[in-house]
Amino acid sequence: MDWRYNTIWFDQIDKLNFYRGNLKEEKLDLETFEKVEYSVLWHLKTKQESFDKLPISENLRYLELNLANMKELNGLNRFPNLKRLEIHYCTKLESLEGIQNVTKLEFLHINQSKKLNISEHLLKLKDIKVLCLNSCGGLPNLDFLSNFKKLIDFRFVNTKIESGDLRPIIEHPTIRTVGFLNKRHYNMKDEQVENILKEKFKGDYKDIISKGDSVTYKYQTYEK
Repeated sequence: MDWRYNTIWFDQIDKLNFYRGNLKEEKLDLETFEKVEYSVLWHLKTKQESFDKLPISENLRYLELNLANMKELNGLNRFPNLKRLEIHYCTKLESLEGIQNVTKLEFLHINQSKKLNISEHLLKLKDIKVLCLNSCGGLPNLDFLSNFKKLIDFRFVNTKIESGDLRPIIEHPTIRTVGFLNKRHYNMKDEQVENILKEKFKGDYKDIISKGDSVTYKYQTYEK
């Protein structure tokens, strides 16, 4: 089990390689944080840069933040080898400024950040393979998807696409799976998009196990 799976079962990760901290109730264990590849944090509070209370770590591959108070992501370059970033219920997040400095990022999942506006900082992530922008601020259109040449999975559940045009999804050369809620002004329904993608990449799904709305896969499945 590693960061490349859609769902990570943390009980399958070596305990010495995983740090979980509720910073509202306990101090950050700096020594442990610096050593592990996986970290899940609750209630990270910052005053200057978003990650000023966290030490530099070249080991960190997976970082999950829950209920943190940052407005942007400056200081994320403390983790130069970060591959996957998950941000949940960080309701003050307004900008992705700083994310452009983590050039190895392949998986970005943001959930419940309604104030967030997507900017040019996101477009710098040339190696991104999975992008989830769920319950975020509305997106003018999906033209930005063309910047991500390696993208295979795109999800925008409860995030409104103002233009209503979903064609950039099916026109993208590598997107294989998608997740969203139907809207009256969208020019395509979810089932229609899914069927087009399945037909487009027919034969590439033999290693994918679909269970309801979730897809379990390892990213190497799509590497040529």
